Amino acid sequence: MDENTEVRNAAFFESKTVDLETQVKSLSFDNAELVKSNEELRARVKSLATRQPQWPNGYRPTRKYANNGSS
Repeated sequence: MDENTEVRNAAFFESKTVDLETQVKSLSFDNAELVKSNEELRARVKSLATRQPQWPNGYRPTRKYANNGSS
């Protein structure tokens, strides 16, 4: 009976190992996809952050001064 228990334990841990290896493969694939999309978004944010702002044609920004009683 002791030998049977050892075989069961070995099979149990073998099964756990296979399950965990499958999970690691799946997570590494997901991680690779996220890394790729992160790099693409980082490049896009960098290009948008460094460009000069463009106002639409005909738009004139006006400053709004606080009315402190003097004109």
